[in-house]
Amino acid sequence: MAPTFADVVPIKQISSHQYTLTLEDEWCIGTVPNGGYVTSSFLVVARMHMSLTHPRRSEPHPVNLHLEFLRRTSVGPALFTVKDVKLGSRISNLHIVLSQPSNPADPASSYIDEAEGYITMSNISTETGLSLPTSYALYPPRLPADLLTLARSGRDENYTSRPSDPFPQFRRAAQNIQMFLVRPASRPDNHPKAMNDQWVRFAPGKKPTGRWTNDALGFLVDMFPQIVEKYVNPHIEEAELGQQSRDEANTGARAKYWYPTLVLNLDVKKLLPEEGVEWLFVRVKAKAIRNGRFDLDVEVWDTDNELVATSSHASLIVDSSRNTTRRGKKASKL
Repeated sequence: MAPTFADVVPIKQISSHQYTLTLEDEWCIGTVPNGGYVTSSFLVVARMHMSLTHPRRSEPHPVNLHLEFLRRTSVGPALFTVKDVKLGSRISNLHIVLSQPSNPADPASSYIDEAEGYITMSNISTETGLSLPTSYALYPPRLPADLLTLARSGRDENYTSRPSDPFPQFRRAAQNIQMFLVRPASRPDNHPKAMNDQWVRFAPGKKPTGRWTNDALGFLVDMFPQIVEKYVNPHIEEAELGQQSRDEANTGARAKYWYPTLVLNLDVKKLLPEEGVEWLFVRVKAKAIRNGRFDLDVEVWDTDNELVATSSHASLIVDSSRNTTRRGKKASKL
């Protein structure tokens, strides 16, 4: 069976309201586990908690998440503590805190909170109520894609595969997703510079054999070519599309920023099949990049042209040295 994100995060329940996970190096940006990887861990914990601790409520699906990243997480053991804020007949609300040892080298040291959030739980498969046709669609429209051709040859008329991240040693988490980006020659004039379109496949361990499920939505909405790099590194786009050497792209003095997420919101619109799907489409847009801070709007669509999820981020732009310089956990993430 094809791997899903639940295989990536083998979370264990240690009590009715606590769960553990070891955050792994291959899902890091620099020395810090990717925020989307951490977000999906929260989603899996929430699903497991309702299924194991409150099985009679039949509310296994996260439908909304608000997550705040307080400090940098680290590779190693992580503890998730769940508080049942409200348990309802249709909707339940959970508060979940991720904590890690204050001294990463000493798992026995005291734990400190690093990320926390609220997750709304329901049962998407049994939801009923008023539904109305809003006729909402992407604008500008996404370009057509031949997914069979993309899977076979890596490119079609409008898209081409991203061979690897321009900074693979720094952005190791990006090696676990296969991206197909719009070819420059196919990009319409109304395609803003601060927008990315991509078809994606889940590729844990660089093998595009995985499947997207709702567990993976946290990771998916936080993994894309960095919009800021289009502005500060003139060679980045050519390198991403394999049209220029990675070494040449990396010569830009300002090429290696770090973009830590402060707040991430996720709203789930559709339940993907339990066995997962191979392809999803993601559009990412930034409205304002100002004073080292920027926003991101993310939309996820499936091959049936149905909206799967939306997400919004508040993020910072800092020098990558802020990521790789290790400091004590008592300091903030920045």
